[in-house]
Amino acid sequence: MFRQVLANASRVSRFCCARVLSLPYCQNRAFSIEARRKRMDEVFDRVDVNKDGVISREEFLEVYGEPGTSSLVREIIDGSGWPTCQVETPASDILEAMSNSSVGWLVVTSSAKDFSDIQGIVTEKDIVMKALKSKMDMSSLEAKHLMTPRDKLITVSASDSVWDVTKIFIEKNIRAAPVMDDGKLIGFVSVRDAVAQLVEDHSTEMDSLSAYVNGSY
Repeated sequence: MFRQVLANASRVSRFCCARVLSLPYCQNRAFSIEARRKRMDEVFDRVDVNKDGVISREEFLEVYGEPGTSSLVREIIDGSGWPTCQVETPASDILEAMSNSSVGWLVVTSSAKDFSDIQGIVTEKDIVMKALKSKMDMSSLEAKHLMTPRDKLITVSASDSVWDVTKIFIEKNIRAAPVMDDGKLIGFVSVRDAVAQLVEDHSTEMDSLSAYVNGSY
């Protein structure tokens, strides 16, 4: 879906556009199936500048990079909680925690009592790469040996615009970023949520303009 457009510069089909526009961010949830499909087609056709049936990253940026997209990260932040481990957590325990939580990453904190005190993030890929490159005994490795430290993480602020964060996703080729506030981790924002918000912002603007032109207000 649009995640692929932004992260991998691949192309997205009309079906994938429909998947994004079907997210719960759509303003009018009472749309009938027919009306929703018509709305999806209208938005898709507007973004499909080259009219070739697919949306490239360049076309997406051209349309949704326009001024007027004012939503902020705080409006789409996921602060519902995140899996953690501590800097001294052994690699074996990290893998077990990932398996139990069905996730591929953990936030590394300095204390089990403060989930917002982020010291880094460790991923399955970090562990695999360390195992392939290191001659150390994996059983002796801890999170601090494996994680991407805080000062090297790509982070964003709750006051950043959704569009600015989306550009970071594109430029850095990442799918999510920690959201920081006053030095503390307050949640995460994903490329999927950012793109969905951009679509909603522009759809709302188009609805308002149409209402004005047609004399609805």
